[in-house]
Parts: sequence; structure tokens; C-alpha cells
Amino acid sequence: MMNRILKRRLPREIKRHFWRWLALFLMTAMGMAVVVSVVGSAENIIRGSSVCAEENQVEDGEFTTIQPLAKEQEEHLRRQGVILEQKFSTDIEQEDGSVLRFMSNREKINLIAVDEGRTAEKEGEVLLEKRYCEEHEYMVGDRIRVLGMEFEIVGIGTTPDYDLPVRNFSDMSAESFSFGTAFVTAGQYGDLSGEVRGKVSGNGIQSAESYTYAYILLNGVTHDAVKDEVRVTIAYTTAEDNPRILAAAGDMVLNRTVGLLAGGVVMALFAYILSVFMIHQINCEAGVIGTLYALGVKKRDLLLHYITLPAAVSLLGGASGLILGSSGFGMAPLMQEVYGYFSVPVFDRIYPAYLILYGVILPPAISVLVNFLVINRRLSQTALSLIRNEKRASGLRNITLKGGSFTRNFCIRQMLRELRTSVGVAVGMFVSMMIFMLGLNCFVLCRNVGVDSKNSVKFEYMYTGRFLEENVPEGGEACLLQSLSITKFGYTLDVSLMGITENSRFFDARPANNKNSLVIGSSLATKYGLARGDILVLYDKAGSQEYKFTVEGICDYSVGLTAFMEIGCMRELFGKSEGDYNVLLADRALETDENRLYYSTMTRSDIERSSAVFVEMMAPMVRLLLAVSVIVFFAVMYLLTGVMIDRAGFGISLVKIFGFREKEIRILYLRGITITVAAGAALCIPLSKAATDAIYPWAVANVACGMNLHFRWYYYPLIFAGVMGIYFLSGALLSRKINRITPAEVLKDRE
Repeated sequence: MMNRILKRRLPREIKRHFWRWLALFLMTAMGMAVVVSVVGSAENIIRGSSVCAEENQVEDGEFTTIQPLAKEQEEHLRRQGVILEQKFSTDIEQEDGSVLRFMSNREKINLIAVDEGRTAEKEGEVLLEKRYCEEHEYMVGDRIRVLGMEFEIVGIGTTPDYDLPVRNFSDMSAESFSFGTAFVTAGQYGDLSGEVRGKVSGNGIQSAESYTYAYILLNGVTHDAVKDEVRVTIAYTTAEDNPRILAAAGDMVLNRTVGLLAGGVVMALFAYILSVFMIHQINCEAGVIGTLYALGVKKRDLLLHYITLPAAVSLLGGASGLILGSSGFGMAPLMQEVYGYFSVPVFDRIYPAYLILYGVILPPAISVLVNFLVINRRLSQTALSLIRNEKRASGLRNITLKGGSFTRNFCIRQMLRELRTSVGVAVGMFVSMMIFMLGLNCFVLCRNVGVDSKNSVKFEYMYTGRFLEENVPEGGEACLLQSLSITKFGYTLDVSLMGITENSRFFDARPANNKNSLVIGSSLATKYGLARGDILVLYDKAGSQEYKFTVEGICDYSVGLTAFMEIGCMRELFGKSEGDYNVLLADRALETDENRLYYSTMTRSDIERSSAVFVEMMAPMVRLLLAVSVIVFFAVMYLLTGVMIDRAGFGISLVKIFGFREKEIRILYLRGITITVAAGAALCIPLSKAATDAIYPWAVANVACGMNLHFRWYYYPLIFAGVMGIYFLSGALLSRKINRITPAEVLKDRE
């Protein structure tokens, strides 16, 4: 009987505090939507990439040789328990300046996943990589011209060894308009590579043929065994260290972890706000509860009653967040962000069971637990104590304030009375500001990468070659490039070690004549927090050789991760001959002749386009984080400020009896909150910025770019103004609550 009566109060409670429950619902829903969007999209990409890699026989490793292996060497490796397949390639420049890397169809390793059409089956047919097709708006049936020959596009697809479609391992980002892969029949590839060799001095040749082999290990064979068998290589990379393989999945692992942690933080905030809210509600209804106790109502019935509504709102909020996060507004844009950057098939959408439980079960579970702990303690009092609404006196009320106006002293005492709620406001502000800063830092980092890269590049062309003549061509500057690796934060990235002349025209670095020290670029310095005098440990993946260098200085260079050494010392360190070089820098295009074959050509415009990719790629994530942070902060402000006003209802009613006007009442009861919010914003903005700056190296540990997270000076006042704007908006909505409080409230609270 009593339970039925108590249930009738629930609709009235919702109607009475509709906006409060709506704010609590929105905070739960938006927080869970972020978690489901980020974690769900990450889980889809991780699982889909793993399944696709396994189905298409992704390589265990690859190596590149100066000349093709002899047939006897290939057979010997196969007898040792190695599946071996050639993946020779030739880069050919197209009329629009983009580069297509031509390869023959795969038969055993790194098989092609066809999205549309089919693989090439005869001469004059080609299958193109999907991201290149999207950027150039190619479709199956279209035709392209290559070296004067016309090819029909019969298929569009992807391969697991080019998840990240970058031309070189050291490239800091993919720019699919400029580079893509193409697959033709073995006979057609032979004709193309022969055409390249026969027209070295002609137009349209972008690089020499690369003799690369992919392998899969069987029967316990190790990578070291393969390296021992094939000693003469110019590059050796395992799948784990290959930035192109499972790149999308690797990028999403951190997203998944950060998303779950962020969800835990938001739920902790939700629990704290809920506890403040429920303590206030029990205090307001203490007299009614005491009377019900006196009439024989049991404690468990009241517990169930007060737990029901918060649990229901939390359940609906979590379920709504799950639906929103899984919809076209949440998970889909983040997955599309991946499809628009990485070269992977469109995976079948999955909904992990743990994420469904996380969204539907966790919010009401936290609600029930918090409510039980908070309510059970208050309901454990005697009926008489509850009827009298006895409360513990706070020592803060006895603080003596000397001097000052009545308004000042009243505001200070009001702030001290609401200290617990003020802490909740500060915590909520910090959490929402952390979410905001994660999004803003993402935008700032992407923008700074583009600006810094553009400003630090002084050359117009960078030619990477294999057999370069001893005499440097007029207008060119010789450099020696060696790719080394660094492992930190659980990821291995390539570092370009550049040997330069003493008075280089294209770099600000001036390394000493010492093979044990180097000057590092600003991007490498900010990425790993390196300073002058630090020890930098790099290693050669091909030879398993470790090198320790002392950082002698930092120069302004932000393209990828780069370090500089005097070219003579570098030749000595790596056993090169006097005069050896493999890179030419120039401020104008150099002519190609029969004595020089180029692996690749990188222009200043290529770097600028590549750097600009980051902003476009991360835009959906930035918008999501910024929008959610604003909604969460507004909900926190509305809920907690509303609780403060409700608790001050008796005092507001009393001062109205004394003749205070509405404007004066708002000053007395809201000025303290305004000061709290302003002080909290002034503290939380720099703290959240420092906290996100500290965690960002881990968040983007798999990206070969610097960590220039510097804000422009006006960002801080703009953020502060935004915080105060949201506060004043919530305050304007809550001013109506103050206006609705009447002098009759005093009579309701008499004993």
C-alpha cells in the first residue's frame, strides 16, 4: 500500500524538478555518447583491421636489397621455412604531379582486398588503391595514362601492407592525392619497369625500381634467421615496426584506452554531483521522511523510493548515450575519419558486448551505489531527528568577519555554507575543461604541425637516390640520409638522421665535427622532451645496431622526426666512402640523367599538403569533444547552482520579507557563486591545459610529429569568457527560480 503511494510521488517529482532531471539526463547521455563514439569506433577499426590482415596474409616482415636475390637464395630461404614473395615496385609520376607505385598482383602475401571490380587479368588493366581513387574521383571503368600507355581501371581495393598509404616510412602523414599504389599483371609490371629503365632521362619517371621482398615465418623461424640469410640489404623491417601495417588499428588502441578512462572520469563526476543532489533532496524532505517513519513506513521502502528515480534517469541517459554514440552522430563520423585517411576496407559494424554493458549498466549501477551510501546514512537517523531536520553545525559558520560591508560579509558566509557544492562546481569545471582541452589541443597541434613544417622548410626539392654521381650537380646540395628508429611510449618511430655540410643553405643546424653528438630538429625535441645535453638512443632495425648520441643543440626544423650530423662524421660512423651521398636538396628542379636514379622526389608543396591533412583528419573528433565539454559543463553548472539556490530558499524568503529587491537578492546569493566560478575558471583553465599537455605525448605516441601545443595568447581570455558566458546563461535560467521563492517559504520551515 505504502509503496503504491510513494510511487505516485515520482511523476510529481519529475514535474517539479523537470529541468534538473533533464540536466542530469543530458550529462549522463553526452558523457556516455563520447565513450561509445570513441571506444566503439576504435574497437571496430581494431578488430576489423586484425581480421582483414589475417585473411589477406599480411607479411611478418620485409627487406629491400640493392640487387634482386639469386634464385638459389630465394629457394634456400623457402627451404628454411619462410614464405617469400617479391613485391618489387616502381614509382611513376602522373601528369597531375601525383605518384603511383606500380606493383604486380600478389599471390601469397599481402593479398589485395578488392572493394569494387576485380584484379588486373591482362595487359592494359590496373587496380588502384582506394584512397588515391577517392582523392582523384576515379571509378571502375575509368582510364588513366601512364608513360604514354592507357590503362583501364578494373578494380579498386586495399592491401594490408599499405594501411597507412605513405610513400616512405619516414613520412609523418599520408597525403593520398599525391601518392597511391597500383597493381597490374606480372607481365605488365615487367614492361613498365623496363620502360622506366629505358627512359631514365625522360619525363614522368619518379624513381628507380625498388627490390623489396615480403615474407611470412613458419615452423619457428625467427626474424634474425632471415637477416642472417640475407645479409646485403638496404632496409629491413618487421611488421611490428612497419608504420604502414595495422596503422589504423595502432592509431585506435590509444583512443580506446583514453575513451574508457574518460568515461570513468565522467561517471565519477556524475556520482559526485548525484551525491550532492541527493543529500540536498533528503535534507529538504527530512520532515516528511521522519513523519513517515513515525507512521510505520520501513527504511527499505524509502530507500527504494529515493533510489528509483535517479536510477531510471541514469539508465535512460546511459541507453540514450549508447544509441547516440552508435549512430550517425557518434561512431559513424569517427570511423569515416579513419576511412578518409587510412587505406582500409569498410568493415562490418560491430557492437562489443562490454561497451553495451558499459553504457547501459554502469550509469544506473553508480547511481544505485551512490544513492544507497548517501541515503542510507541519512535515513539511519531517528524519526524525531528527521522531523526536526537536525544537521551538524559547521565550524565555518562561526568564523568572525571584521570590517567590510554587509553585502561582502553575507556573500562570504554564503560561499562558506556552500563549500561542498562549490567543490563540486570546481571538479565539474575541471573535468569538462579537460575534455575541452583535449579537443582544442588536437586542433592546435594539427595547425601548428602545418605552420611549423611550412616555415622550417627552405628547400624546394629533395631528391632521394641510390646511385648518385660523385660530383654534385649545379644548384644541388649533397646530404647523407640514414633512417634509424626510436622506441618510446610503447611505439617505434623512424628518425631521419641527416648528414649535412658545414654551411648548409637549407638547414639552420650547425653540428660539430663529432660523430657522437648531433643537433636535433624542434619536432624531435618536443616529441620526446629532449634538451641540450640529453642522451638520445637510436637503433638500426636492419642491423640491430644501437647508437647513443649527445644532443648538442636544437634547430628549427619540424618535418617529421629529424636529427643532423656533420656529413663527414656520418660517413665515418656508417662506413661510407668519402663523397658518398644519397640526397640532393635544391631550390629548383634538377634534371635527371643516366648516371642518377632517384628513389623519390619530395617538394615543398608536398610537405605543405601533407601537413594540412592533420587538421581535416581530426576535425570530427575535435568537434565532438568541444561540443560534449560545453554540454557537460552547462549541465554541471545548472544542477549545482540550482542546488545552492534551493538550499538558500529559506534565507531568500526571509530577506524578501525584509524588503530586499530581486536585484539585491541575486547579488547576495549569486555573487558568491560568480566569484567561485570565475576563480575556478582562472585556476582550471591553466591546470587542464598543463594536464592535457602532459598526457598528449602518450595520446599521439604513434604519430611522427612534434608536440608544439602552444596556444596563441588570446585563447585563454576567450576560453575564460566562454566559461563565464555558460555560467551567466545558466544563472539567467535559474534567476526565475529565485523569483518564484515567496515569503511564505518561511512559514513552511517552522517547527
